[in-house]
Amino acid sequence: MNSNTVEPVASRLSSEFESAPAFGSGIMSAAQERTFVMLAHLFPLIIWFWKRRESPAVDAHGKEALNFGITAMICLSSVILLAGFLPSVITFFLSLGIGLACLGVPTLMIHAMLLAREGKLSRYPVNFRLIK
Repeated sequence: MNSNTVEPVASRLSSEFESAPAFGSGIMSAAQERTFVMLAHLFPLIIWFWKRRESPAVDAHGKEALNFGITAMICLSSVILLAGFLPSVITFFLSLGIGLACLGVPTLMIHAMLLAREGKLSRYPVNFRLIK
């Protein structure tokens, strides 16, 4: 294998976890900022509106988590509405998919929260960037 085939894969993997703004770069102390960054993945709307101006790290993590929450709501709502117009066999399989998504969303949020504790900005896999 030559190095040309390895480099694109390495660049894609490294861009998955971007480094967030450093803790303590805003008004808050590093410990407070780490706490609010972790909470921003569990309660994105509340924490982002409350602390986004005090910390660049909370702003970055809050936007990412809020965009993921909005994306999940749009996707799940559209699938639920679509299920109302489909035959019952297809609706059964859609309900299984909805159940898996309901397990996957909190799992991704907790994973992003744990990465945030280490100072990494995790990009959610499927995310409409509505808030920039």
